[in-house]
Amino acid sequence: MSVKSADRVLDILELLASTGRAMIHAEIARRTRIPKSSLTQLLSNLAERGYIETVQDSSAVRLGDAAFTLARRGKGTRELVELARPYMEKLTASTGESSGLSLLTNDMAERVCSVDSAQAVLYAMHVGVRAPLYANSGGKIFLAWMTNAEREAYFNRVKLVPLTDRTILSIAALRRELQLVRTEGIARSVGEFTPGIVGVAAPIKDIHDRVFAAVGVAFPSARYTEARLNKISLALRTCAEAISAHAGQWGLAIRF
Repeated sequence: MSVKSADRVLDILELLASTGRAMIHAEIARRTRIPKSSLTQLLSNLAERGYIETVQDSSAVRLGDAAFTLARRGKGTRELVELARPYMEKLTASTGESSGLSLLTNDMAERVCSVDSAQAVLYAMHVGVRAPLYANSGGKIFLAWMTNAEREAYFNRVKLVPLTDRTILSIAALRRELQLVRTEGIARSVGEFTPGIVGVAAPIKDIHDRVFAAVGVAFPSARYTEARLNKISLALRTCAEAISAHAGQWGLAIRF
C-alpha cells in the first residue's frame, strides 16, 4: 500500500531531477497533479530540509544541495561496502568474531555492512543500527579524529545518556579515553552500548589521513581477555589499513 504524501514527495524530486532545471509551482502542480494547497506545504518541507532551493529573484525551485549529497552518499556507500566486504570476511575468519563497518551519520555511528561470525554464540552486527558516538567503539573513532572545533561542538550539544551501567557519563572521562584512542589507533567499548558485548574498532582513512569510516569487531565479553584483545586489535589494524589503501587506489571519492 502506497502512502500518498510519500509518493508526492518522490514525484516532485523525480520531476526536478529528470528535467534538470528550475520549475515554478504551477508547472510542478500540473505535471505531478498534486493539488496546489498540498504542493505548497510539501515544497516548504523539502526546502527546509535542503532538498530543493528557490532560484534567486524567482519563484522557481530546483534540487538543493541535500538531494545531491544524498545521491553521492548512496553511491559512495555502495562502493565502500563492495570494496570493504572481502577484507571484513578475512577479518572475521581470522578473529572468529563478527565484524562491521560504520559511517558517521548525524552524531551517530551507523552500521552499513556486517559479516557474522560462524560461532554458536555470537553478536550479530545488524546493518542499519545506529549507536551514540560516546558509547560505541566506531563512534569513538569518529570523535577521536574530529577536529578540535568539531569535537567541542559535539561535546556542547550531546547529552550523555546511560545505555548500560558501563556507559561513560563524563565529558572529562570521554576526553581522556579519546586521547588514548588517538595514541593506540584502536577504540574500545566494553559493555557501554550493549550489556555483555565488547566492541573494538579501527579508523579507515582517505589519502589525506582523514577518517571517513570505522571497521570494528564485536563479541561476547565471556571471550574477552587482554591477550585476545591484542590479537583482534592487530587484525583490525591490518584490515583498516588494507581498506584505506584499496580505497585510495580506487580513487574512491567519499564525502560523508
